[in-house]
Amino acid sequence: MPETELVQNSSRRLRNRIISAPRNSPPSSRSFDNWNLIFVAAFLLSISLDGSFFYILYIDDYRKCLVLAKDLTFTLVVLRTVLDSFQIAYLYLRVHTHVPVPDFVNGRGFHASKWTFAKNFLCLINGIVSVLPLPQAVIYLVVPKMRGHKFLSAMSLLKFVLVAQFLPRFVRMYQLFTKAASSSGAVHGLASGIFHFLVYLLVSHSFGALWYFLAIVRVSVCWRQACLHAGCSSHDSFYCDDDKFRDRRSLNAFCPAKLRDPTSFDFGMFYDALQSGIVEVTNFLQKFLYCFQWGIRSLSFAQNFQTSTDAWENIFSSAMTITGAVFIPFHLWNVMKFLQHINGNSERKIRKSSQMQEVEMWRLFHVLSDNLKQKIRKYCQSVFQGTEGFNLHQFFNDLPPELSFAMKHELCLPVLKEVPMLQRMDEQRMNAILYHFNLVPYTQGMFLVQEGNPVNKLQLIVVGGDTLSWSSTSVFTPRKDGEFCGEELVSWAVDQQSDSSTVFPRSTRTVEAVTQVDAFSIEAGDLKEFVNQCRQPDGQLPKCFRYGSEKWRNWAAVIIQQAWCRQRKKKFQTSLLAVTPSRFAVSSLRPIRPEAT
Repeated sequence: MPETELVQNSSRRLRNRIISAPRNSPPSSRSFDNWNLIFVAAFLLSISLDGSFFYILYIDDYRKCLVLAKDLTFTLVVLRTVLDSFQIAYLYLRVHTHVPVPDFVNGRGFHASKWTFAKNFLCLINGIVSVLPLPQAVIYLVVPKMRGHKFLSAMSLLKFVLVAQFLPRFVRMYQLFTKAASSSGAVHGLASGIFHFLVYLLVSHSFGALWYFLAIVRVSVCWRQACLHAGCSSHDSFYCDDDKFRDRRSLNAFCPAKLRDPTSFDFGMFYDALQSGIVEVTNFLQKFLYCFQWGIRSLSFAQNFQTSTDAWENIFSSAMTITGAVFIPFHLWNVMKFLQHINGNSERKIRKSSQMQEVEMWRLFHVLSDNLKQKIRKYCQSVFQGTEGFNLHQFFNDLPPELSFAMKHELCLPVLKEVPMLQRMDEQRMNAILYHFNLVPYTQGMFLVQEGNPVNKLQLIVVGGDTLSWSSTSVFTPRKDGEFCGEELVSWAVDQQSDSSTVFPRSTRTVEAVTQVDAFSIEAGDLKEFVNQCRQPDGQLPKCFRYGSEKWRNWAAVIIQQAWCRQRKKKFQTSLLAVTPSRFAVSSLRPIRPEAT
């Protein structure tokens, strides 16, 4: 096979493989909603470990040297690596499903806009920078090679790496929380208050740990200056494990850490760390708690620090003061929002409990079956938000179709079967008309219908109410549960001549509510629409409606009367034909009388 043909076949197969390759699906955060808060918690714990790296050094005051806590260092490195692996997995999932892929085969380029692509790209770069193992690399690659007088330079490099990486990691943590909170709807709720409180604790912990580390650095600076007066070289090692280490207990006179003596050496704002002896403590928990409370106290109350003339010390003090001035009002604002959320939740819980109690006390609710009661309770738990303006009857009218039909089937069906013109309907039509009934409350003294007034709804008084019924030709009749009124509307809806008529029938009696009455009613339009839907293809009504229709009764009476008249006429004619020949025969058989002469 020629070489050109091989190249063409190879390029064709490559093109087909690219075209048939699956495209990345459009962005969808639903699969990450349940994991976003877990990633935020893991990243928050990972950032808290950055400040703990400052505790790996402590001072051996007896020998005047620095000690590296190797067990603590190994533990922090392992934990930081494990927690960062979660973020690496998170970045992989985000890149795999959310970064737009260029479609160069069809010549369309990137599907997303330039701004969206740039924002996603910057977020990706920030995510990569925030998980780089820079502290681990400094500790296990740089520190072992920088012994002697370079050991302090390695520790300073670790300090700058941790401080420089803190900002992108903090931004990344806030981005993760915003995405997680917005997807779960908890931006202004409980999660927001807890998150900002944890951020406040994290910043306090970071400032306290950095204060501890800078205090040790300040002591090492004092030792270097004292070496010029004590006869030792300033380039000697201050690392206790170094082979070239020398005993320098004579430096106590030049660096009085326990006494504040600015004439010898001014430790400035780090004097409290030296006087308390926290820089000499080997227990991690003890160091952490002391520095943590110092960070909270200093960040919250903006103490008036007595600093020296050292540049880095003044930068640290200024940064801490500015952070406190900006962060504390913001933190107090979030605490206020959090308390408002808690108070709102308690009020909503009280209102929700009262709403549930109102549903349970409703008299129609007591006559429902236990199974239906349980379903309604579960629905109430899922939809009640504790908002104001709760309407019990509107709530039951807005139930889901299944629950609403089940309630109407238990309450309305026995009464509906008593309506004269609806008694002969089959079960399917009975169930169909139930969907049109709505719950209507009547207070004491209200009229359900009044004699002579138009009737615009059929009403079923199912349970829990007493009424009085009377008319101009009848006396007062007390009525109990299981009654109905407005049945004249059914005849109006069945009458074909009233298809385009808006004149409702008149009520023949008055029904007044004696107590609170809960009735289920169907409007005239809904009843008319239901009857029309029940018509046969030829426009005729089913027999179940004809039995009670006044029109059909009149027609039946006329037809019966006409049939009876025809039958009577036919019977009369038959009797005439039977009687006339017999009389003729009798007269012909009579003897002829002789004529008189």
